[in-house]
Amino acid sequence: MKRMATGFLAIFFGVFVMVCNIAEAQANTTKSTPSVFEPDYQNRGFEEAQPPSDVVLNALLKTPEAVEMHNELSHRDRESLGSLFRVVAVDLGESGERGFIVLGNDPMSGADCFWFWIVRTSQGKAEVLLFSNGLSLSLKRRTTNGYKDIEVDWATAAFIGSRLYRYDGSVYRLDKEQTKGNKP
Repeated sequence: MKRMATGFLAIFFGVFVMVCNIAEAQANTTKSTPSVFEPDYQNRGFEEAQPPSDVVLNALLKTPEAVEMHNELSHRDRESLGSLFRVVAVDLGESGERGFIVLGNDPMSGADCFWFWIVRTSQGKAEVLLFSNGLSLSLKRRTTNGYKDIEVDWATAAFIGSRLYRYDGSVYRLDKEQTKGNKP
């Protein structure tokens, strides 16, 4: 009887170790994508950022922000232009299309805030769905028209605020903006 109990424990322990190893392997291969992006807080969300692909870079260089910076950008080569952006792949929702959060680097950023773009790629083409400046960007769980809602928080010495963007079927549009006094 004792030998049977010992055998049973050995089998149980062996199965337990095997299940733990499988769970750990799945956890290591199933990377979750970040949903909060706070460059000022330990580079949160951008830890594994990459330069943009050529398709994404082309879309970014056509934005009003890049066009406005034409004099500062025109002398740069492609590699230098790519270094102005850090890109993280994200799941924007149910569309199955690839989405990216893009963070601009100087001079593609504000003096007291960050510049964020939301870019979608599909069938070899990229399009910018949103530009917003702020201190942090969050992908919300709630979706509108199949895409996650986006909240951007910002602050100045006098005010703090947030903007909520919802997807309208073609781009993100400002839905709500809240501002309140920043008390010292």
